[in-house]
Amino acid sequence: MKIFLLLLLFFYTLNAKETIRWMIWDLPPNFIIEGEHKGLGYHRVRLNMLKNQLRDYNHEEQVMNFNRVKVIYDEKDDSKVIYCANDFITHPLWDIDDYLSVATFPFKAYYLVTSKEKSHLFGKTGETLSITKIIKNKNLRLIMSKNRPYLAAGEVVKKYLDKNPNAKHITKLSTQNVGKSMFGSIFKNRADYTFEYINKVTFYGKELGVLDKAVIFPIKESSEVYYGYVSCVKTAKGKKVIEKINKAIRVLKYTDKWANAFIQWLPNQELIDDYLYYYNEVFLPSGDIYDDNPRSR
Repeated sequence: MKIFLLLLLFFYTLNAKETIRWMIWDLPPNFIIEGEHKGLGYHRVRLNMLKNQLRDYNHEEQVMNFNRVKVIYDEKDDSKVIYCANDFITHPLWDIDDYLSVATFPFKAYYLVTSKEKSHLFGKTGETLSITKIIKNKNLRLIMSKNRPYLAAGEVVKKYLDKNPNAKHITKLSTQNVGKSMFGSIFKNRADYTFEYINKVTFYGKELGVLDKAVIFPIKESSEVYYGYVSCVKTAKGKKVIEKINKAIRVLKYTDKWANAFIQWLPNQELIDDYLYYYNEVFLPSGDIYDDNPRSR
């Protein structure tokens, strides 16, 4: 009888908790859903850490695309579950309402990626390149995605194509795994360069076995530092969750495990050292960093 009552109490407590449904995406190495590195994505590691800090909630996960996320956030329905995602960046121009946490980590956006045998066509190793100049060279073939914004680098390309709509040296893909396809094209001589997040260079390089053949260049027009955030549905319950997440982040971001989850996807020791210096000497001493999107506060 006593055991029965304890079980009854356990299930009552479980059902009495609110439930957070975490929206995740098949976007390695943020989340790695399948393959050799399954479960090793840096946002997977951090999500597990956050869940451990939010034990007064039940937790569910659902893999979905961003279009579905937008619909869910527009509905603002938290009657059954509270929708959140721990893989958001600042989005002042997106038509989406949400609550955002304090910044979880810093990162730089896109780098120019090419192969070792072609790197001399762009500049010296470590040199910061200007896309505004490079894109005018019709002998250098650029491959991009039709659907990714590319932030500041994307604006440069857009302006060029507005003036040169028939440019033959720029190809845009819309295949399912466009990042991996673009990366592979560089090493199959179908293109000379692309733009990619530095952590994805490591993932695609390992997947295709060409990491030691890849060369990355910083981009002048894409030198700004961006931040990651946790996002929740814009309701009273969502705001309460964000407040608790903020408390957790203020502790977790000082742990080695939190930082190491990301730096293991940086392609070389020099970049790891540079990142850790910025993380420890600039990001952490800055305290709480909030998004500049007024709709997310």
